[in-house]
Amino acid sequence: MVFMRKSCDNDFTVVESLAILDYLETKYPEPKMLPKEPKDLAVVRMVELVTVNELLPQIYPLSSEKMGRGTPQPQEIAKAKEKVNTVLKFFEGLLDDRPFFASNSVTFAECVAGTVVPLLSWAGVSLDGYPKIQAWCDRLVARPSWQQTQFTEADLAAFASRRQKFLAQSEAS
Repeated sequence: MVFMRKSCDNDFTVVESLAILDYLETKYPEPKMLPKEPKDLAVVRMVELVTVNELLPQIYPLSSEKMGRGTPQPQEIAKAKEKVNTVLKFFEGLLDDRPFFASNSVTFAECVAGTVVPLLSWAGVSLDGYPKIQAWCDRLVARPSWQQTQFTEADLAAFASRRQKFLAQSEAS
């Protein structure tokens, strides 16, 4: 769960990442992060929800060993990869001739899916069979703002190491 506290709003607290995005879009309407056209808005919302509900949960079994949570069963990894590929096929079909999902500019679809899709290669999933997704991902991670916020392999390795130490200390207690 992601938390955000806004003291300038009488300590109003917003929880859950999608609610936070909606709050920010309403509070700060420029630049527009949601398209006005109904079909385009539906595409952005589908990408957000499918990422959170279908794609993100598959990262856990795929990254389990790297993150020090043990080695999942081979059938669990195969099932996770199958679900990821189903999502990637769906996303591939949603991308049209515009550079981003349903838009010529970055939307909340990029903010949400862009936090997960670039991690797939680290988790052992190739984007090779998805040329539109690969091109979208390349455009996204080439943006200076994305480069400032994306995890590197070193960041992920350091996090995994800290997590493993924490788990070991917790088990010893």
